[in-house]
Amino acid sequence: MNHLEELIKQGFLVEEDAKESIEKIDEKAFDKLIKHLKQEKPFIVTGSIVDKILAEDIEIIKQFEEKKVFTVQDYVNALNKRYGFLQDLLMKKVELKNIVSINKVSQGPVSVIGMVKDIVAKNSGKTVVMEDPTGYIDVVMDSKMIERLVLDDVIAVFGQAKNKVVFAEKVLFPSIPLRPVNLSKKPIKVAFSDKKLDVDYVVSKDCVFDNKKQSKHKVSSPYMFSIGNINIMFLTGAKPIDILNKRYLNINRIDFLIDPIPDVIFTDQEISMSYKGVSIVPKNSIIDLMTRKIEKIEQKP
Repeated sequence: MNHLEELIKQGFLVEEDAKESIEKIDEKAFDKLIKHLKQEKPFIVTGSIVDKILAEDIEIIKQFEEKKVFTVQDYVNALNKRYGFLQDLLMKKVELKNIVSINKVSQGPVSVIGMVKDIVAKNSGKTVVMEDPTGYIDVVMDSKMIERLVLDDVIAVFGQAKNKVVFAEKVLFPSIPLRPVNLSKKPIKVAFSDKKLDVDYVVSKDCVFDNKKQSKHKVSSPYMFSIGNINIMFLTGAKPIDILNKRYLNINRIDFLIDPIPDVIFTDQEISMSYKGVSIVPKNSIIDLMTRKIEKIEQKP
């Protein structure tokens, strides 16, 4: 017996516009539909009722949480958590060879992982002071490498060690890996806008609105949420590619670690692109999660 016949057998009246959708769904979705229909007992099953019941639920994965009181121990704990998370990511980089703790650095080729504690002028150039739990070391870098760094970044350096100084040949961030594009199983349109739009979901700085279920989720930016199998991040005030490479964002001394990896980032930067399988979507744009096609919202004068 097909899905439509089963519904009719159980006493439901089905409107014409719902029949095609009902026949296309799998057994799991049909069980969900039956369960909700028995609870809600609509007079007639319409296409809009089916869409509402089968719409993907929004799950808020994480959001920024401000702390009014921030102690020295809170700061130390946050740095340790960041270091542990990012060190683990860097240890998995296949480009690194001969990884040692800083206190074990001797002579020759070496890789070290550490936190940027200082950037100092030395010998008519700049030297980066790196720290790990075992100690400190000076790392001489190309100026272009240093331009990408800020204090407390966690990085890996490969280079030649001589007299307890590492001369960097390569600097690695704990960046996201190249991944295949993750697509939703059905067309789902999400917009970044402050206006009400005829799409499935609308995101803004402090809200995710579900048009299908007419529900609103209050959030604090930055935040991450999921729709089905797609992870989405909302990010303002920072460059998305930098954040994907450094894998953390620090706001008022509070870290927001980029974990899990988002499939989509909504940003206030004027950038629309794909980076290692992540779609970066600017404001006043709509993305279809099944195709990753991005379109601009026409702004009325």
